[in-house]
Amino acid sequence: MFSLGLRRSVRFVHTEAAPSVPGPRGSIKDVNDFMTSIGRGCQEFSDKFETWDALFTTSSRAMKADMGIPAKKRKYILGWIEKYKTGVEPYAVPTSSKKK
Repeated sequence: MFSLGLRRSVRFVHTEAAPSVPGPRGSIKDVNDFMTSIGRGCQEFSDKFETWDALFTTSSRAMKADMGIPAKKRKYILGWIEKYKTGVEPYAVPTSSKKK
């Protein structure tokens, strides 16, 4: 074997940014207000989140394993969490009714 004399040094540095937690704003004062405003029966899971920070920092995996939140609700809640972080005020999005 021969060498070209070039060395490639690749370093991977894993940095995990701390999740940003926006403060309550507008008519949203706490977890229950947030969950009620997004609709689809999510308010039944309000008591699973102890604090406002817990709502925004809990992973999908923890919501499934530790809190028992079903997949559809979990995805819906996480979607609204991301929208809220970008400044979108929560509102209830009705489910689509499929005709057979």
